[in-house]
Amino acid sequence: MVAPSESAILACVRFFETLTKDSVEDIRTLASPRMRYRDPLTDAQGIDAVVAYLHKWFRDLDDIGFQRGDRAQCGNVLLSHWTMQFRVRKMPRRQWTIEGMSRTTFDDDGKVVDHVDYWDTAPMLEAFPVLGRAVTLIRKLAA
Repeated sequence: MVAPSESAILACVRFFETLTKDSVEDIRTLASPRMRYRDPLTDAQGIDAVVAYLHKWFRDLDDIGFQRGDRAQCGNVLLSHWTMQFRVRKMPRRQWTIEGMSRTTFDDDGKVVDHVDYWDTAPMLEAFPVLGRAVTLIRKLAA
């Protein structure tokens, strides 16, 4: 695989840092039609599914913001640290902050072909009454 250009990497980083409901479609210029996006809650295969998932964020969440931290590149793979803030529309009083890592793989044309977000779902799951008690118990047993 060919390493992506610095401009391809910066465009990808900028896309997520400045993501709004009006800029979701811009990912089509950065990504391969066969792009796959995964996180602990979803697995979207193909650019249309990825775009639909990102639009869903803006239907379900408010005050979405990203701050990118350190990043490292190894060949065609970009690893980046990030923090995301948002409010769930059905639970508007709570501001959520999630810290995670992304592994973004570029194809030979410098397009994103695979993007995986890694983050801990436990704090979110603990906010739900029955499920939260089970997650808290599991965390205590595992500690």
